[in-house]
Amino acid sequence: MSPAKVTNRVVIDHAAEPLTTGPSRYNKGDPARFEADWLPKIKAYNDAITAAIPKEYLAPAELLPEGDLDTADFDATTVPEKVMDAEDFAITELTATEIAKKIKDKDLTAVKVITAFIKRATIAHQLTNCAMEILFDYGLARAQELDEYYEKTGKTIGPLHGVPLSLKEHYNFAGRVTHGSFVGLLDNVTPEFSVTNQIMYDLGCPQCLMHLDSFNNITGRGRNARKLKMSPGGSPSGEGSLIAMKGSPLGIGSDIGGSIRSPAAFNGIWGLKPSSKRLSMAKSVVPTIDTYDELINGVYGPMSNSPEDLELFMKAYFTQEPWMKDQQCVPIPWREVPQPKAEELTIGICYDDGVVKPHPPVLRGLKHVEQKLRAAGVNVVTWEPHRVYEAAEIANVAYTCDGNYASVERLAASGEPTAPLTDHYLSMGKGDKALTGVETQFYANSREILRQEYLELFNSRGVDFIIAPTYVGVAPKPHEVKYWGYTSLWNILDYTCVTFPTGIKADKKLDPEDKEYTPRNEYEDYEYGLYDADAADGLPIGLTLAGRRYTEEAVLKASKVVADALAA
Repeated sequence: MSPAKVTNRVVIDHAAEPLTTGPSRYNKGDPARFEADWLPKIKAYNDAITAAIPKEYLAPAELLPEGDLDTADFDATTVPEKVMDAEDFAITELTATEIAKKIKDKDLTAVKVITAFIKRATIAHQLTNCAMEILFDYGLARAQELDEYYEKTGKTIGPLHGVPLSLKEHYNFAGRVTHGSFVGLLDNVTPEFSVTNQIMYDLGCPQCLMHLDSFNNITGRGRNARKLKMSPGGSPSGEGSLIAMKGSPLGIGSDIGGSIRSPAAFNGIWGLKPSSKRLSMAKSVVPTIDTYDELINGVYGPMSNSPEDLELFMKAYFTQEPWMKDQQCVPIPWREVPQPKAEELTIGICYDDGVVKPHPPVLRGLKHVEQKLRAAGVNVVTWEPHRVYEAAEIANVAYTCDGNYASVERLAASGEPTAPLTDHYLSMGKGDKALTGVETQFYANSREILRQEYLELFNSRGVDFIIAPTYVGVAPKPHEVKYWGYTSLWNILDYTCVTFPTGIKADKKLDPEDKEYTPRNEYEDYEYGLYDADAADGLPIGLTLAGRRYTEEAVLKASKVVADALAA
């Protein structure tokens, strides 16, 4: 696919080639070997999840939608209040910031807190299938240790003492399977924590409630908490659903193309995508090789129900000096910056990236935010898009820069079939044709040109931050999304992003389908054509605030200004 008209390209040598190149050499796997050797392991893995669920905390059948949950037009977030006792429900309604304070003030114990969240997380998994592994026993034991330590010493272990934490499945967890959704890694029991897991342990988190991920051949499809039949985003889809269900107050996701931001936007929660190498990714299972890092960087970042919790996580994390534990982390301590006044900010609103026009609910969400910001005193301008197609092209080339070597090797280990969108992913960029050294340098240089141009545009346009769509629409139907340009742009630029709920939802009466619109290119023809006003109805509208590289502190403060404006 390529736009009908794109001029003044950065990427000139390869611009004529499409971003997708056809089926991967992996094709459909090895069904016979997969069934004989690996299906029994998958069953045993899932049986262990089922056995670890406290049956006494499950929601009764009469509160669940009838039929297949995967096709249910049902808001799962309405269930916990009908099941849980008032005290436990109230605890799970607290933010991570409030929980940390109440435990420090001895108004709550770590055991009391995690027990309440286990009850709510059980309901969350029952409805959304968000968990890859259940670690309730581990979390309870750790919480007991924390309470005993506090009682004995009068001191908390760290700023996150007693705050329950959920984690994406890719992070090594000592003594547990870490498979990254590859069936062939179901025997991969890691002997130690990833650096980030160890940091969170040292900060006092009774990690962790669950391991999480998105659609895979092990546990199947995760569901959107706000409407079960819709996509929860990915890849930390379970993280988005779990936090939206308030089965966890704080979680960690990863993002190389939108994987923190899309689950946050689709489930109506908050998520932070930092710039690269601020949080450690050491000792994690990722389907890449080293050349990947030459073009685009994956990052870890927190997900929560408030901007204060995102900041709490980041401030606590940097007390552990991650650069002393992972040589790739940049030695930038957390910097205290003041929260700006609304009238001190200039924010650009991106209504269209020049490749795919946003769906009607997102356009209405952007206009709503603009009105709220203007009323609060923020100087709002329209941001004209710049070379977004080129950025998406570089990102897509980067995702398969190794000729799919790492991904195919891990798929082939079990012969598992490809998931619904895996074939599309494997055909991105040059597909099975690995980049040469010269090509890698070429695309890296193109990326650096874009970064310089955006720096100059921010300066010349006098813009502090940009608010843009997170995706062209609200949560889509499962297995449909193919265009990530609204998020992968910021990965290529390595900008800091905070995704936030606007507080409004898609409404089929206010957001009718525009059947007269003429698509400008093949991307738009496909993605704009996905809009279904009935399916979108009632889903949260989430947007993204983007700031310059390595400005996590400033972007989080600005996000609070946005939150205050939206609440006014």
